[in-house]
Amino acid sequence: MRAISTFVLTATAIVATALPAAAQVEAAVALQSQGRLEARGAAVTVPTRVMCQNGATGSLWVQVTQNVRGELAIGEKYTPSVPCTGQYHKVDVTVVSRTKAFQRGVAFTSASLNVYLPPDKSTVVEDDREMLLVR
Repeated sequence: MRAISTFVLTATAIVATALPAAAQVEAAVALQSQGRLEARGAAVTVPTRVMCQNGATGSLWVQVTQNVRGELAIGEKYTPSVPCTGQYHKVDVTVVSRTKAFQRGVAFTSASLNVYLPPDKSTVVEDDREMLLVR
């Protein structure tokens, strides 16, 4: 009886760990190493590469934070739709500062790609990195 219980528990554990992998949607997001300052620092164009499974829908959120002489320049941008073809696509996201102007130098950038594949599969992938802001 004990051998059967061990077998059932082991089989259940294997199936349980396999299920989340099957429910995953193919997706990836990658921030590039350099962003471009726009309008004297009022905004930054953030080059991003996204990939999501063909037939899915994806949305992208990007945030840029920079220390400018002891104060934070912060901005974020939500892009409600990105191409989902199973291939990588370049998406330039323009982030407008809501505090003070961005300047040349290093900023911290975050991206979050939310992907939904009907009827009930979804995933979120993220990338965070230091980005060099240039003119």
